[in-house]
Amino acid sequence: MKLANIFSFLILTCIIVCTSCSAVDETPLKSFDSVAKGREVVAANNQFAFSLFKEISEAEAENNFMISPASASLALGMVYNGAAGETQQAFSDVFNYGNVTLEETNLINQNIINNLINTSSGTIFEIANSIWVNNTFPVKETFIETNKAYYFAEIQNKDFNDPETLETINNWVSNKTYGKIPKVLNEISPDAVLYAINALYFKSDWKYRFNQEDTKSLPFQLDDGTVKQVDMMSMEQDLEYFSNAVFSSVKIPYKNDKYSMTLMLPHTNKAVNDMIGTMNNENWKAWQGNYNVQGLKMTMPKFTFSYEKLFNDALTNLGLGIAFTGSANFSGLSDMGTQISFVLQKTFIDVNETGTEAAAVTVVGIEVTSTNGPKQFLLDRPFVFVITEKETGSICFMGKVAIPEYEE
Repeated sequence: MKLANIFSFLILTCIIVCTSCSAVDETPLKSFDSVAKGREVVAANNQFAFSLFKEISEAEAENNFMISPASASLALGMVYNGAAGETQQAFSDVFNYGNVTLEETNLINQNIINNLINTSSGTIFEIANSIWVNNTFPVKETFIETNKAYYFAEIQNKDFNDPETLETINNWVSNKTYGKIPKVLNEISPDAVLYAINALYFKSDWKYRFNQEDTKSLPFQLDDGTVKQVDMMSMEQDLEYFSNAVFSSVKIPYKNDKYSMTLMLPHTNKAVNDMIGTMNNENWKAWQGNYNVQGLKMTMPKFTFSYEKLFNDALTNLGLGIAFTGSANFSGLSDMGTQISFVLQKTFIDVNETGTEAAAVTVVGIEVTSTNGPKQFLLDRPFVFVITEKETGSICFMGKVAIPEYEE
């Protein structure tokens, strides 16, 4: 099995765990259980996370990859506020929101954001949302105000034809991820009218650090059977452990126990995809109650990598296809016809003896829908003409015009 397939899942589980937890602020928040339908939305978000993860994993069997479902949910959540009709229903179905209204979703996401960023000393979790609007595009004020109120979105009106706008957007992303994701866009499409961007940054020390002196070069077996020497960290510690017929799992807590990293290793007679196939929100919840603290000698690789993925196909497969077509209804965003042009996510992770640093950026591109005006037919090169009789269909005249000339 590859380092990619096991440990790309780590940040996924970390982000999922984050959605049930809470800038350094010791002020206690009110219980998330008091937020109406809050647990219902978290469960729905987690199910979306597993579904998206499975879609991506099918295309990345041999590679390192990492996604942030939380980042994707927040970026798409902002755009959700502009959807109407069938498009709005598609968003609700993809996120498994059931009878949760859009207004309730916004309020719950606001509470999730507040809980995620409410960390204590030794841990940083920062969330930044922004909406970038082409200054000639008539975006609705209600769309802007809703995202400012619930997603704390920064609003930027820019000239998308100005090359400096691209640099400004990429600088914003780089600043919000502490340089770990220095650029998210390579260009601004001529049809682009709006970008909704979410940026996450996480950094935390382990509760129990690995001693650097115990790190050694050890063999790691890849999927194709070959062996690679990698730096392996080790520690002996009481940790939460769980095992079933498919995999074994350990939880490593971060400082102050607010976050944890869940490691999941398929048994030797199983493949990573066997394990992924069992992952859904129902099983995930059931597994959580079966972890028990045990004394373990924990050995795992140090690793760091970056990853980027276009989510268009995965989201289409999950049921959001209408939002990417000319049939999309974003009338809550603008009176002009618009559709999603792309959903792109870039991620970064570094896991070492001290702790973990991770970042994610998701950008949702919105473009104007192609106009449905008359199709152009331009005779600007030699052509043939045919004159027929309507009743019989008889051809009366045929000709070719190579050089148009006219005399009175």
